[in-house]
Amino acid sequence: MLILPWMVPGIQNSFDALVAARKRLERVSPTMFTIDGDFTIQEAHDPNLEKVREMGLKVFPLVANKGFDAEVAGRLLKTEESRRKTAEILTEKVLEGGYPGLNVDFEGTFGDFRNEYSWFISVLSEMLHAHGKELSVDVVALAQDPTPNYSWGYPFDYRKLGPEVDYLVLMGYDYSHTNSPPGPVSPLFWLEQVVRYATSIVPREKVVLGLPFYGRHWTTNSRGEHSAGRGVTYEQAMAFADKWQVEPVLHEHGCMYLRKEHKDGSVEEIYFENKDTLLKKINLAEGLAGVAFWRLGQEDPRIWEYL
Repeated sequence: MLILPWMVPGIQNSFDALVAARKRLERVSPTMFTIDGDFTIQEAHDPNLEKVREMGLKVFPLVANKGFDAEVAGRLLKTEESRRKTAEILTEKVLEGGYPGLNVDFEGTFGDFRNEYSWFISVLSEMLHAHGKELSVDVVALAQDPTPNYSWGYPFDYRKLGPEVDYLVLMGYDYSHTNSPPGPVSPLFWLEQVVRYATSIVPREKVVLGLPFYGRHWTTNSRGEHSAGRGVTYEQAMAFADKWQVEPVLHEHGCMYLRKEHKDGSVEEIYFENKDTLLKKINLAEGLAGVAFWRLGQEDPRIWEYL
């Protein structure tokens, strides 16, 4: 089974986690490139890149539209000329760096360019494959055909993307997200629906199930108003458990759950993953190409003993 962890350049705990997991891995995808609407690529400096290569790992850089900005995506995708230019620039970057392939992570509310995005991926695929390079594309996890009203999911047409890519990476997280009410980040029932939908369209051997190493932490005040869902690592979640003197419990939707009620009527809730909840979700990837994890440095480190 392919294991694709993402790593953030320049964040030491992300690199340290990679070193600790090295024996379980063959590849890694650093969040290395962003591309702006004027076709300029910005590269994140990674002081550990050569060390990663010395480990013998295959490095598949991730490229994102800058800031996940829909306007940026639109400018890159709007015309045939702009789509082809974007594909040429990215292909050249892969060849210059001697990378074995590319992970494309365009996100945002650019559903008006749904067909154009599929066309762009087709051209990029042709260019990369001509040089023997691999292409994986990250997509918002869907449980059914999206409508234009689903602004973050609508840009991704699995039927058109599937034939062009080597791997379609389902971002199986943020079911409950920064702006939502408190809830599980990656509930089991939803992941089952996501895998079922994707594999009804795309061959199983191309589908990669992305899972979260992170959790989210909400505060709800006495009036029922909730905060943003703040990202937390496994280590941070367990530190809150110690601070609150509360034992994490298994939530009905397959993650770990912490709850602390305060004297002022406010409530804090944390939904997160440990190695047991992750293993159950990894089982959903049986028969698929593999799994991906966002991101190294946020996980329960015990997970690597079982992969």
